[in-house]
Amino acid sequence: MSRNGCRVLYLDGYTVPDPKVGVPSSDAIGYGITASAVIRDGLAALGLDVVRPRLAPSPAGPGGPEERLSWILSTYRGVLDALIEDPPDVIFCFHVFSAFPAEIRRMLLDLGRSIPIVGYTHGSHWDPTDTFRTETYPGMEVVDLANLRVLDRVLLVSEYMRTTLRDTIGAFNTTVAEQVDAHAAVVGLPLDVDRIDACRTGRRFPRTTVVFNHAPVSSKNPELFARVMARVLPHHDVTVLVTRNFGPWQPGGEAIAELAARFPEQVVLGRDMPLDEYFEALWAADLQVSTATHESLGVSTLEAMYTGNCCVLPRVGSYPEICGGHPDVLYEPGEGPLEERLLYFLEHPDRRRAVASELQRMTARYHPRVVVQKVAEEVLDVALGGTDGDDPRVR
Repeated sequence: MSRNGCRVLYLDGYTVPDPKVGVPSSDAIGYGITASAVIRDGLAALGLDVVRPRLAPSPAGPGGPEERLSWILSTYRGVLDALIEDPPDVIFCFHVFSAFPAEIRRMLLDLGRSIPIVGYTHGSHWDPTDTFRTETYPGMEVVDLANLRVLDRVLLVSEYMRTTLRDTIGAFNTTVAEQVDAHAAVVGLPLDVDRIDACRTGRRFPRTTVVFNHAPVSSKNPELFARVMARVLPHHDVTVLVTRNFGPWQPGGEAIAELAARFPEQVVLGRDMPLDEYFEALWAADLQVSTATHESLGVSTLEAMYTGNCCVLPRVGSYPEICGGHPDVLYEPGEGPLEERLLYFLEHPDRRRAVASELQRMTARYHPRVVVQKVAEEVLDVALGGTDGDDPRVR
């Protein structure tokens, strides 16, 4: 490296601080803001020289698809300018399905520069349960794979993701699967504990509150949640808080609207709560429920765990990993097992609070001190040439 410190060109994902402007993706209004900022600031605190590409002013608009695409194009321009004017030692992509690493690798090859690229995948076409990607970006699985293949280090949020990618890519092409896996590292994602702690007020909701804090996508199975809560609410003095906005055209939209109409005194619709209000609400709640059929990590669940909620989770994806396989927390996917677990915790508040404390302690693995240190080690390793010896991309 040409400098005393490692210069990292850090590429954020597209984010929208005001969630009500119409971008429903979790990376845009959630972990893309919180986790990315924690990593960026944490790397700088560890002594790395973190810079971001110079971007054109954001176009005026509601923050929808047109603005997001304009932002991505501006990112490519900013990366090119940085590569020409002051090349970094490492390029870091927080989200490899935002500005594509494959395009950045092409820039490097055309410019004759050999700079390693590190990037997170927060989900993949190569996870068969990730229906959001296959529904939103159909036919792009090979593009997704290309973005993984050109990385010098693939950062993964869970062991579940590593196993899934190894198996599914391996069924497609064994050699490519081995190449991707050889460059992979499970580092997790950091919780923004400073921001979450700052939102703690000591206020509690007057009634036991169940939080559903998942996105309006089919892989989160919101209809199942609505069906189960429709059976629970008539017999229990419980509040349901739905933190995300569910439009009538989105998965679960009609079911959530019907639930709110049937139980107007018990169902609160957050409609994409601003982050600080969302974190404050988590501190005031009691239970979090997931009905997901896909989960690469479960940031919203980890946030609920950190804020002292007892979580009820299906035995799918990374959930057993993040809750340590807790037998009281996990249920076999389906309405009956979910209702049984939820009723158990509603009827046994002491056990609910005990399990919540156990889960809260488990989130220590996702504290910024832990995760950012792992990320920094991977960044420095590739900066010093720590890639596979047979890889032609090694400097």
